[in-house]
Amino acid sequence: MELGPHNGGAVSDLHRPGALSAALQFVIASNMLSEYKATLIEVLTQAMRDEDAAALRRQAVARAEGEWHDHEIVQLKSFLQDRTARSWQNADENVMHVAAQLHRAAQSVRSKAMELGFGVAVDYRLAKQERQRESSDST
Repeated sequence: MELGPHNGGAVSDLHRPGALSAALQFVIASNMLSEYKATLIEVLTQAMRDEDAAALRRQAVARAEGEWHDHEIVQLKSFLQDRTARSWQNADENVMHVAAQLHRAAQSVRSKAMELGFGVAVDYRLAKQERQRESSDST
């Protein structure tokens, strides 16, 4: 017997869509009052939709943080080349612009930019330090 939320355990994530589908089939085939049946069908159907949406979000996040392809790196470098963040907002705008183009998570873009040496374009703290260093070198 599989443990569920009402008998001492949690339904496994791998079995939840199957459990929801089985529960829906059970409710459809049951002889309960139609008002209860309609409500349970609606709730189970929505839960199945929610599970599907969550699975799609997990896939998108995994893809967004997955391995970088050469064309993505070229596009990232091309956009960030010679850019220095002028403010925290500007740094975030730089990240969000590339993230939207590449369909990647902002944190993944920021991390890759830092790794490739474009930190001054995506992190205002680094840009500010760089400006101070240049200012002190020229005096």
